[in-house]
Amino acid sequence: MRYLAASLLLLLACAMALAQKGHDVQIVEAKARRVEEGRLSMDGRVRAGKTIKGLTLTFDFLTSDGVLLSSQKTTVEDDELKRGDESSFHAETENPPGSVRFKIRAFDGDGRQLRVGNDGPFVID
Repeated sequence: MRYLAASLLLLLACAMALAQKGHDVQIVEAKARRVEEGRLSMDGRVRAGKTIKGLTLTFDFLTSDGVLLSSQKTTVEDDELKRGDESSFHAETENPPGSVRFKIRAFDGDGRQLRVGNDGPFVID
């Protein structure tokens, strides 16, 4: 019984430690608007939670039911972001027919997926 209780406490401590770990990237602001037939203009800012080289953002375009229609990538303006640094992004992408919202994923220069805070979904204007 003691071993079971000790195991449960250890498991709980590990779960709490993982939950407290912060985001690698925080989306500070993200906007998308239709600029012309079939095109979207995407603008926003990100804040680094750790040093990141070659930050790439992937926009996942969704229907009103949350179905993924398409994904498109862009890089942020700064090659390297240190913890707490902010950088902006701007992209013009194709507007997948039926898309009304988007979510954001992030990857470093080596292609590793990063934990994103405030990843959406955001409404397309």
